[in-house]
Amino acid sequence: MKPLCLRSLCLLVLVLGLFPSESQATDPEEKLRLPLAMEVFLKKPQARVYELEIHLTNISEDVVTVNVRDLPWNPPNDSKWFSVFRMDQEESLVKQQVQYWNLGSRVIQILPGESIQDTMVLNPRLPSLVDDIAQFGVQLRWDCPPASLKFVCHKGLPQVVTIPKGDAGEPTAYSFDSPVCLKLEREISLIKIPEGHEVLFLLTPESVMVDVPKMQALLYQVNDYVLQCQPSWTNSWAVSFFTEARLAGFLSDEGNREYFKQGIWQRVNIGQYSSQIRTLFRFPWIKDRADEVYISVYR
Repeated sequence: MKPLCLRSLCLLVLVLGLFPSESQATDPEEKLRLPLAMEVFLKKPQARVYELEIHLTNISEDVVTVNVRDLPWNPPNDSKWFSVFRMDQEESLVKQQVQYWNLGSRVIQILPGESIQDTMVLNPRLPSLVDDIAQFGVQLRWDCPPASLKFVCHKGLPQVVTIPKGDAGEPTAYSFDSPVCLKLEREISLIKIPEGHEVLFLLTPESVMVDVPKMQALLYQVNDYVLQCQPSWTNSWAVSFFTEARLAGFLSDEGNREYFKQGIWQRVNIGQYSSQIRTLFRFPWIKDRADEVYISVYR
């Protein structure tokens, strides 16, 4: 789904559940694992910024349901399935600094062949990462199958990502067609994308928001735009829909809290969509109109 990147992009593929071993077939715990294939990519969105992009793909012929609490990039799972070691003589373990918060419970459906994706930025959780890379290099390692996750794993594949000593940290290079992207931006009525966020602010009338087929069509267009024009993103992005472009932004943005006190901002922010949980929240600020619609953009 991603455009091709530089050959220096590090790729490690974990194929989970293609051919369960005999021990998997008889171990009761293995029966609880999900038929998902997990791919881990090392990427650099900015200079000397390292992140893991993780894909989970349904390799079965049936719909797989999974709770977002069990996804590998969500806490507390994000710190349990892998360890980081300096490539010094002692192979010193690098301590991770992670946040723990209650994600809540929400079940999503993954169709046959469909993937769910997200990223984990390594720098904040490993404050010494850049210095460790400069002096020693580092390795990320995990067991197969990962004891703390619900996925099965085909035996025999390496479970390691290496960032070599002295790695320059040059950003991953992407390419896209600017004229095509400008056309797609007009088609989806893109207002802006806030810097540092995988979020789109769109100008959308209420007549579209209340019509589920029209919203499905719009979200297909948004997904096409993300795939072609935001190649550094995964398929876990969000949309916020506004009826007035001048007020498009986060509630925390300058001036918006005042508009909120006046009852203006929440009237024009008519919807939000999360592609990871496949849910459209319509009129979230209006109690008697608020509802949720499960919509997938997978085709």
